[in-house]
Parts: sequence; C-alpha cells; structure tokens
Amino acid sequence: MEKNQISFDWNEAFFEKRINLLTNCQMGFVGAALMLMMMNLSKIYLLLPLGIGLVLVSWYKSHLDKSREEVKNSSVSFSPKSILFKCPALDQERRVEFRQIEEVTLHKEHMMEIITIYLKGDKEKLEIKGLSQSAEFIDSLNTAINDQQKESTQ
Repeated sequence: MEKNQISFDWNEAFFEKRINLLTNCQMGFVGAALMLMMMNLSKIYLLLPLGIGLVLVSWYKSHLDKSREEVKNSSVSFSPKSILFKCPALDQERRVEFRQIEEVTLHKEHMMEIITIYLKGDKEKLEIKGLSQSAEFIDSLNTAINDQQKESTQ
C-alpha cells in the first residue's frame, strides 16, 4: 500500500436510501391516521399502533441523521505502521498503531454495519459506523496487523 493512501469511504447511498424510506413511512402513518379519521373510524385501538409506528420511525430516522452527520467528511488513511481516522464533525483525529490493536469486529446495530476496534491495555474502543466496504476494510486491517507482527518478531 502507498503511504497515507485513503482507500475507504462512507456509504452515503445507504444513508440516503434509508432516510427516504423512513420519510415515506412517516407520511404513510400520518396518511393512514387521517384516512381513518375521515372515515369516522378513529378509535384508539386503530390509531394507537399508527402513533407507536410513527414514533419508532421518527426515532430511527433521527438516529440515522445523527450517524450520517457524525461521519460526514470523515476519512481513513493507512500508513505503513498505523491507521489515521479523521472525523471533522466530531473534531476527532486519532492515529492508532497496528501493534496497539487487539481485536477488530464487525456487527450490525440498527441495520447499520459498525466496525469496532479494541485496543490493547485500554478499555477503550474505536467505532466506525456506516463504512461502505466494511469486510474489505477489516481484511486490509488484519493483513496490516499480521504484517506488523511478523516484522516485530524478526
């Protein structure tokens, strides 16, 4: 890899697609409630599930908006012995050396892939949300960690 090559970006299409879907769901819940009220079927047992659905969809949409703003203009840069994470929205810049990394995991939370990097000796972890090529990123990171370990044992 070239020094300081930025090779990974965030999945803007994922955020846009989900936010559009949730906006349509919100409008659907409101439209269904209005339709029931216009038909004089506005009973609590009919409107309550629509209200609960509207609240849940609104909460998830605000969570996605917040996550999208966190990763806006963020970047990941590999160098020969470390990786640099820049997140201008949160005013964070963090360089992590490969020898500091204990474990890298990938999990889904709220239908979004999150890469968690656990650091040695610390209870600290670094989370990367919504990366477009999560599996390739983890493979590259594990390869770099293994190469670093081989160099240190020689």
